[in-house]
Amino acid sequence: NIGDEKEGMPFYFKDMRDKTYIFFRAFIEGLTENISPSYASHNYVGRSEPVYVYERGEREISFTLKLVAQTKSELNKIYEKMNRLTSLCYPEYFDDDYGNRMKPPLTKFRYGELFGKTNRELMGYIKSISYSIEQSSTYETEVGKRVPRHISATIGYQVIHDRPPRLGDSFYGYIGE
Repeated sequence: NIGDEKEGMPFYFKDMRDKTYIFFRAFIEGLTENISPSYASHNYVGRSEPVYVYERGEREISFTLKLVAQTKSELNKIYEKMNRLTSLCYPEYFDDDYGNRMKPPLTKFRYGELFGKTNRELMGYIKSISYSIEQSSTYETEVGKRVPRHISATIGYQVIHDRPPRLGDSFYGYIGE
């Protein structure tokens, strides 16, 4: 059970192309959420200043995920998950009667009850991933597997609400008493 307390902090992406989950340990730094409303200005004859009309709002979540391997089996899993995470920036292709079509890499995201909750994750897509090697990282030395053991993945996640957001909505999974 993903949401069970004994499983710890639920932190995962769900690939909507094939319904696969990608679980991570929630070693998060620099978590930010940016909500940006947009307004358009309109000028009217006889008015010295513009009138502003609301157009839309966007919501992006950014954070740095620390990936640290203590054992060889952990190292294998981390790189397997990094490959899958990177694939969430590229489409799946279908070759059919209409040609080569793309299926976008939409995802659902959950981070505890801050962003999403059981069966109500945040729909969206990965807007950006930037990998960096920690300066203090040790390296695996086995031939064919000589890679760093400590990697930071900075992720930008663009939220696409499953219905238009409105006054009175709950934007977080937390339910107070």
